[in-house]
Amino acid sequence: MSSLEDAISILGCFSLAEPSLSQAELARRTDCPKATASRVMKVLRENGILDFDPVTRLYTPGVRLFELGQICRSNHNFLDLVNTELQEVCAIGGHTAYVTVFDGYQLVVLRMVRGSSPLAITSTPGYRAWPHATSNGRAMLALLNEEEWKLRVPDKLPFVTTQAPQNHAELLDRIRIIHETGRSHSTNDSYDGVSSEGMAFRDPGTGEVIGVAISYPTVMGTPELQDKITRLLANMKTNLLRHK
Repeated sequence: MSSLEDAISILGCFSLAEPSLSQAELARRTDCPKATASRVMKVLRENGILDFDPVTRLYTPGVRLFELGQICRSNHNFLDLVNTELQEVCAIGGHTAYVTVFDGYQLVVLRMVRGSSPLAITSTPGYRAWPHATSNGRAMLALLNEEEWKLRVPDKLPFVTTQAPQNHAELLDRIRIIHETGRSHSTNDSYDGVSSEGMAFRDPGTGEVIGVAISYPTVMGTPELQDKITRLLANMKTNLLRHK
């Protein structure tokens, strides 16, 4: 086993029922040589992952784990709130929505909320897309300064469709429009026949950039529908920001 695997196995021994364990017990449960267990726990202790009581000789989860847990809890609570707001938006707007975050140069779908329309445009959680070719991705990039967003896209933009930006200059033009109008729109940028309205905001607990897109068939994309979805997303964003 690697040191990381040893550390994960050791941390997995702790529970609410057993929050304190000795080094000998941890080594026994993980089938880890005593010397290895001692070395790994020393590193975990020095980095605040584990605490050690010299009187009882017991280890307990440390402050750093608590801090990481708070970040995770905050993130999931906020995503649950986003999901709840999107359910109402999709019920009124009728079309399917996606929640995305950055993952390297791409976006990854975390949540999907189906609308009431039988003509649903769907991408399952885990699906990846290029941010320059999506309304939500460009809205996410628009929250960053130019130096930051250029780190989020390759120097040479991957070709997606002829409608999507082909280079950084074209992408910058789209981002400027978002800054000027407050709207991020896509028509046939990722797929022929698919349009979307997007927005982005930061998780108040972690600062992570989160994107939301509502997709619909391009043939249904009347100005009235686009305005309706944009208003729904704007109201949703206002509601979410109240929870800062």
